[in-house]
Amino acid sequence: MQHGDDMKTQNIAGQSTERKVRNCLRSIGLESEKPKRDIGVDLEIWHSSKPERSVNVQIKGRGRIQTNRKYRWFQIITTQQQKDDAKTDGLPVSEVWRKEVNLCDYLIFVSEKYNECWVFPKDVVCEIIEINRAKYGNGKDDEDGRQAEMDLDIEYNGLPLTEIYAEYLNNFQIIKGALLRK
Repeated sequence: MQHGDDMKTQNIAGQSTERKVRNCLRSIGLESEKPKRDIGVDLEIWHSSKPERSVNVQIKGRGRIQTNRKYRWFQIITTQQQKDDAKTDGLPVSEVWRKEVNLCDYLIFVSEKYNECWVFPKDVVCEIIEINRAKYGNGKDDEDGRQAEMDLDIEYNGLPLTEIYAEYLNNFQIIKGALLRK
């Protein structure tokens, strides 16, 4: 597969996973739309009874067909501008990915192959990244600290992360509850 084919496959997976997330949100009474400006957020979400309250969400998807056979492995990749901003905020190089995570209230990781949506608050995403770092360290492709890896299929303390974090699997009610509580 050529680079252009990879990009096309990623774009198709991105559209498909976003559509899946929007349908799941709609099924529990939540509304969503893309922000008018590109601010590193994929969707703004609100409940129709409280439209003045919203949360920001980023969606990361893994398609059904891909060259990498890790269908529950996701990357948080920080832009160069976010990296530069993080440096001025005093973040160490190994932590600049936090700038990307902190743009959102929730991150939703979609594995199309397994028909899963992992709905994580940003603090849980940071936990999972730290667990992955303890296992894998900083990869060679992350020498500048701009990305963080999340492999949900690894084990931690003898249990797969998919079991440890099972409460977040397909649990869009977390977002709904937060919106109605605010």
